[in-house]
Amino acid sequence: MRKSSLLLLIAMMAVTLVLSACGSNGNKEGEAGGEGTGTDKKVKLSLLSWNNETEMKPVIDGFTAKYPNITIDFQTAPPVKDYIAKLQTMLLSNSATDVFIMAAENRNELIDGGYALDMTDQPFIAKMTDASKGMFTRDGKTYAFSQAGWVGGIYYNKELFAKVGATEEPKTWQEFIDLCLKLKEAGIVPLYDNAGDISTIQGALVASQTLSGNPDYDAKLFAGEATFAEGWTKPLQMWKEGLVDNKIITSDMMGLTADQMVNEFAIGNVAMIQGGPWNIPAIEKANPELQFSMMAIPGAEAGQDYYAGAPNVGFAVNSASKNQDAAIKFVEYMSTPEGLENFEKGTGQIITLPGYESKVHPALEKAYKEGLLAGKFYLPMVSWPRHQEALRNQMVVSVQDLLVGKGSIETITGAMDQKLKEMESK
Repeated sequence: MRKSSLLLLIAMMAVTLVLSACGSNGNKEGEAGGEGTGTDKKVKLSLLSWNNETEMKPVIDGFTAKYPNITIDFQTAPPVKDYIAKLQTMLLSNSATDVFIMAAENRNELIDGGYALDMTDQPFIAKMTDASKGMFTRDGKTYAFSQAGWVGGIYYNKELFAKVGATEEPKTWQEFIDLCLKLKEAGIVPLYDNAGDISTIQGALVASQTLSGNPDYDAKLFAGEATFAEGWTKPLQMWKEGLVDNKIITSDMMGLTADQMVNEFAIGNVAMIQGGPWNIPAIEKANPELQFSMMAIPGAEAGQDYYAGAPNVGFAVNSASKNQDAAIKFVEYMSTPEGLENFEKGTGQIITLPGYESKVHPALEKAYKEGLLAGKFYLPMVSWPRHQEALRNQMVVSVQDLLVGKGSIETITGAMDQKLKEMESK
């Protein structure tokens, strides 16, 4: 064989080996946690959450131990306004993370904008409760996974209750008001309420007085078949006549911050505050010996009590992500027993997936079983299908006006109906 022919043969063999090697490496990368289905490719997965890094650390550590080829670029922003603004900026600049939080306040924008991947057919979606699935589903397609929920109500100091002979929780709204007046007469501040939240007391009263007899009220409201005046007048009257007119809550409380109210409760200066699971660490840090529990907001009649609550925010996958398979693996991990345990450990949130018993704080035991798991909770901003923030802000302003002696119940409901009409016309 000529020397030139031999050299040509050697060169061809070398090219073949190189192409074979490249093809082999390409398959391994394609099967990795990024674009494919395997676990070999090195992937840097980005995550934006409104839980902080300490809270998410157990999940991230557990996931990266299971998938050592995947590293997490973790980013955070506090809820709700700052987080939504940060994510919106990232989406508009095409720099959004592979995985991000979808909340009641931004779910419509994320779904309508096509920013969230349709995960309907992922097996872990079937594990969600109907309430959780419904929150993140549009036209039969589910865009986020939620494995937890929260429940809120009224925290009460057991020792202060005992001082006025209250040995059990009030069963009706009138019993609740009578207890507040009894505490007040004994020189104990009954309740702190800065009128910055309409989701706990007012929302629960809407659930017990309106939704219990008309479960489709919110749907009718946004279909133009009902009004805020029809559904909110009686609950707001109960709130005003019971708490405002009796000076159980006063306008000077509007200057209190959420942190101040929690601290005042922890040190025993007030008998009750509105709250949720997120308050417990601060309460126990300020006073580890405090004996307290959470009760529902009672209705006009016994058995009509409701809690505030909702499915937790969902984890969504960026529809434009180049690491969708790895992103889906991350969301899937949080549906596993290990992932659920790590999420609960880090965030303290209540797991709602069937078959998993959450380790809740003793103060939340009743709220967890009789409220969250029983579905006896309501949050207006979740049930309102659109314009949640605009309507919530309008309601807060109107309620605060009422607390300082401006306007009336009719003013509030009229302003809400007008606001909805304005938003619907845009």
